[in-house]
Amino acid sequence: MPDTTYLPPLEERLKGFSGFLERLSKEYGMTTLELVHKLPAADTTITSGEAMLDVLKDVSEWGDILFITEAREIITGTSTTMPQVFNHDGYFHFFGTNGFGGHIKEDACKHIAFINRSFQKRPSRSSHFYDSDGEPMFKIFVSRELSGEMKEDQITRWEALAARFQ
Repeated sequence: MPDTTYLPPLEERLKGFSGFLERLSKEYGMTTLELVHKLPAADTTITSGEAMLDVLKDVSEWGDILFITEAREIITGTSTTMPQVFNHDGYFHFFGTNGFGGHIKEDACKHIAFINRSFQKRPSRSSHFYDSDGEPMFKIFVSRELSGEMKEDQITRWEALAARFQ
């Protein structure tokens, strides 16, 4: 457990925070999901992981998205389209023609958070999929135009999807 004696109050730290939630949660000795619960309610919707298949099916209609995975030593991201997802033998399967694909245990995702916040000093909209330890399995970010602005049609889709689970 980290020593939080000399850390500013978390609420103070979250004001204007634009970095990695995973790193901040470790500084304060909590899971990333516990930290997400402390984000402003107006900018965060959290739902059960049971919605995962519905969420991924919706995202598969968006076009290019940014798919991020993170472990302690590495962060990987790919700009890709989310392939169609189907359930078979206890796994969600997804295989795209672009080489992106995989399998996710059907019951691995316990919570999904829709987060509207600044990330690296730029507005972002993202969906985070959390495991039973309260840590992200992966994240899906609304994609950006060449100008760096988020794609308006995806913002609309993301907002509608988040609203379904409020």
